[in-house]
Amino acid sequence: MVTWPDSRALKIEVFCDEATAGKLARRFGGRVTKAAPHLWTGEAGRPRAPLAIRGKLRVFSDEDSWREEGRRDGDIWIPAGMAFGTGDHATTATCLRLLCDVAAGLAGDWTVLDAGTGSGILAVAAEKLGAARVEALDFDPACVRIAKENARNNGCRRIKVTKADARRIAGFARPHVLVANLFSELLLASAAGFAGRLLPGGHLIFSGVLRKQSREVADGLVKAGFAEPRIIDRGKWCAGLTQKIRARARG
Repeated sequence: MVTWPDSRALKIEVFCDEATAGKLARRFGGRVTKAAPHLWTGEAGRPRAPLAIRGKLRVFSDEDSWREEGRRDGDIWIPAGMAFGTGDHATTATCLRLLCDVAAGLAGDWTVLDAGTGSGILAVAAEKLGAARVEALDFDPACVRIAKENARNNGCRRIKVTKADARRIAGFARPHVLVANLFSELLLASAAGFAGRLLPGGHLIFSGVLRKQSREVADGLVKAGFAEPRIIDRGKWCAGLTQKIRARARG
């Protein structure tokens, strides 16, 4: 399901047989389009190649390919399902790249909070990259269930998934890295809480923001106590990276 800020439009994509699609269209309106085969099979009926991220992660969408080829420490299997986040969307892939970059500069027992975890892909990636503890949250019970299942399927033992609101995270441990794949309105509403929860100098990786809203989001994050973010555009969407500003020592 996709919604657009300041719009009354709602887009729902459902993959099903033609008879069911016709019934849905007759009941709710809209139109039915036959999906291209490559959306689920890849070229010539073959599964899509895994998404390679910075030479450290590979994201598989096909279980058979993952079981046959997934022998590296950074291999992840996230099947397409109800929850958002398989790595195919440009902003999710950008978040994975930024997480790889941030993880490379961290030492010791660094921790992660994943706000709006969806499928759990960023939480799983964080553990694969060496995070000592990962807390993940989502307000949608279906996402919580699917994220737990994906963590279990990927052999992750340091991830805890909880049903919670991104705007109310006071009960979570203070992380070194916070990842937030959220729409801009929720991201801005959560910014002050994120800044308050992150450890000094902690990293915020965010996405789910429309490109035209990047300046508004950047200003809101700076106001909340973050440094001017680095914004990466991907089509009509963008992702970004910033850090919580350390408190100045009193002279």
